[in-house]
Amino acid sequence: MEICVFYTSPKLGDIILQLPFVKAIAKHYNVNVTLCINKNINIGKILQKQSYINSIIENPFRKGRFFLSDVFNLSKKLNEKNIDCAFILDKTKGPAIACNLARVKKIYGFGIGSQKYFVEKFPTLNRNDLRYNYTKQSIKFLHKLNIFCDFNESFLVLDQEENKNLLKEYEGLPKPWVCFAVDSTEVNRVWPQRNFAQLADKLIEKNFAKTIFIINYENHKKYFEEVIKNSKFQSQFINCKHLNRSEIIKLIDICKFFVGIDSGPSCVAGALQKKTFCIIGPTDATLPRFNSMIKIKSEIYDKKREVGIKRCGDNFVQDDTEVKTISVSKVFNTIAKNI
Repeated sequence: MEICVFYTSPKLGDIILQLPFVKAIAKHYNVNVTLCINKNINIGKILQKQSYINSIIENPFRKGRFFLSDVFNLSKKLNEKNIDCAFILDKTKGPAIACNLARVKKIYGFGIGSQKYFVEKFPTLNRNDLRYNYTKQSIKFLHKLNIFCDFNESFLVLDQEENKNLLKEYEGLPKPWVCFAVDSTEVNRVWPQRNFAQLADKLIEKNFAKTIFIINYENHKKYFEEVIKNSKFQSQFINCKHLNRSEIIKLIDICKFFVGIDSGPSCVAGALQKKTFCIIGPTDATLPRFNSMIKIKSEIYDKKREVGIKRCGDNFVQDDTEVKTISVSKVFNTIAKNI
């Protein structure tokens, strides 16, 4: 059986959070699967080397006038790989149409909206399920097919030979190495930069860290500058804005531990089974479920969002009030107890 699993989001964290389900499908059918992802994620080479993934298909999944050409191109690739079973882990219709054009025998999808016309009638989700986080939607969908995930497994494994070039670039820097992820495209998740600076100072003073690598988006350089400006140990920070996504993943892998807000790099660290301290803002603290991740929540964290009343990922809490209530002492003490 040739199986293809689809996930169309262009966000790094979103695809990483789906890896447990990709692996669960592969284990259930005892085959390695083809994974179809958004080409803008740019981590296809790393994903293709995972033991449960046979090959990667990259597609832009564009809307508007490019939609049909992307669908036709995708259907050709599915034909070339002789795909006969598909799992679409979201509600987009493009992959479902492409699978029909490629005459894929079994097409399983959420079946919400117009996608329902192109997938199997069972199992499907309903519109009420959309109030849940994307990860919980996938859990519920696969449970209907008796496919279950073991979140204690490793979902992202890197070839240590490939890390050698990165190690060589930074050799000579004092250890321990620690990685910080300080920003997000969703500003209501961002912990204050002054707090990150104070945390860094405490970690360095107590010898938990000697070099701190900071991951931030190219257009968010102010975050890095603010952390540096407020720290007593400015020379011990490395700005990693020049690294691409694959290099960032490798960097996280070679550090002793990771500290970050609820964003893509935190998901990567968890999937790598790296000791991860995730500062949770206005999101669902039950996710992701990587067993190496310790979540640090606000005192005013609202458990209602865990059952879908407040959706994670949709900026339901519109400001950063919640994440700002998490103190530097709370984060430092959590790290000190678990390292």
